[in-house]
Amino acid sequence: MYTGDSQEKIRTARRPPVRRRTQPAPADRHVLEEILAKPWVRPLLGWISAMDGRGVSRLERLCMAFDNPAAPRTDRLKWWLPGKLIGFVLDRRAIDREHAKKKLLHHVPTLRSLALAARGIARYGLSKPQRFPAPLMVVWNFTQLCNLKCRHCYQNSSAQRPEGELTLDEKLRVVDELAANGVPFLAVAGGEPLTSKDLEPVLTHAAWRGIHLTLATNGTLLTPERVRRLMDCGVKYIEVSIDSPDPAEHDRFRGVPGAWERAIQGIRNSVAAGMRTGLATTFTRATVDKFDRIVQLAKELGCATFSHFNFIPVGRGEQCAQYDLSPEQREELLEKLVEVLQDGELNVISTAPQFGRSCVMHLPGDGIFSIGHAGTGAGRKTMVLARYVGGCGAGRCYCCIEPDGRVTPCVYMPSVVVGDLRRQRLAEIWNCETFRILADREDRGDHCAVCDLRVFCGGCRARALAYTGDLTAGDPGCRFNRHVWEEVTQGAGAALPVLG
Repeated sequence: MYTGDSQEKIRTARRPPVRRRTQPAPADRHVLEEILAKPWVRPLLGWISAMDGRGVSRLERLCMAFDNPAAPRTDRLKWWLPGKLIGFVLDRRAIDREHAKKKLLHHVPTLRSLALAARGIARYGLSKPQRFPAPLMVVWNFTQLCNLKCRHCYQNSSAQRPEGELTLDEKLRVVDELAANGVPFLAVAGGEPLTSKDLEPVLTHAAWRGIHLTLATNGTLLTPERVRRLMDCGVKYIEVSIDSPDPAEHDRFRGVPGAWERAIQGIRNSVAAGMRTGLATTFTRATVDKFDRIVQLAKELGCATFSHFNFIPVGRGEQCAQYDLSPEQREELLEKLVEVLQDGELNVISTAPQFGRSCVMHLPGDGIFSIGHAGTGAGRKTMVLARYVGGCGAGRCYCCIEPDGRVTPCVYMPSVVVGDLRRQRLAEIWNCETFRILADREDRGDHCAVCDLRVFCGGCRARALAYTGDLTAGDPGCRFNRHVWEEVTQGAGAALPVLG
């Protein structure tokens, strides 16, 4: 069958399942799961998470009115009694009020995330993984323009800005659309976003609308002044891509001499300004043996986060697909990422959904687990949360906006265009058939259909699509789908478009 709401027909052929090779994860349940699964809770969650015309939920108004003289007087009066109850609970548990306000009660992105989860449960019920009524996170490829020529660029960016990109007014309207739907997190990428004259006014507007902002950049334009301006605009995290600890190798991959030195200086400038900073790497067969060196480089530079980007053969990446990691190489890499996460010196995130599965397979209950797009956390409670939030989030809790306003499930699915924000509302686009398929991990083929750990992972849908042409196929990057990888690399079958 095909899903028809994309500009191109996307095959969902449902490849046959294979023999199960995994063991069930610990079946720990949290009392909150029992409560959230009760039918009478759903109307209550729907009421507390309901939004006004500006995208502000009752939950947000309640919490922001607590112990807050700056809140509107009507809100402080309306929510006085619930506020007293919150204060009683905090005092009873000896929780510092100021800390609670900073981290939760007055932290708008966290409140929006909770409200979005509540609306998802109210609408769809408690499900593993949880489906959301709007994105928890949006990645916005802000411009097609870039000052580098990276060999693996999924966006196929260029030195010339093509016609058709959103105007500043249209970009500001996109921000309003995200806010009206309660989107908590916006990650701005490119191309190279720092080349756009529209970037700072859009960031400022998004921060004013209460959206948490992060920026992905090649780092070459991160001067001290630019970092300070980004901080003034409300950016909370900057991530710089470094492909190798060896300058010459990085520069060859990036296509511009001196790119490594400028990117490293950009990281130093960001860290020195007090910006939370991450180093991101896309490992290939040529660089995976340098894992330890590049992690050490991130530590030496003072980065707070190490981010692993899963290689996907789209854009210019199609031309270097032969450098993709084998399933065994990726598995070994993921195990190393799990180890680095446990030492506590660096936060570790990965776009490979198998990272969550690897954490569950290799860690004790008190370990630090990946929660997919929601980051990481320690203990069995986090592992319980990962069952609902973790793994591939494409079309379920995350989507991508292209420079011209088109919407795709993921930055690595540029051909799967499901809507256009120039002509449609986000809510209309989000409720499409393609996104329903992506949110349903029971509708899978190969080992992804039978995996005991699919709630934590689900397989990378972008890799499955890029390599097999089938949105629901097993992810050929996983060691449990080794047979798919063999089909791909041996060129078997006409529908294996990348390496066939």
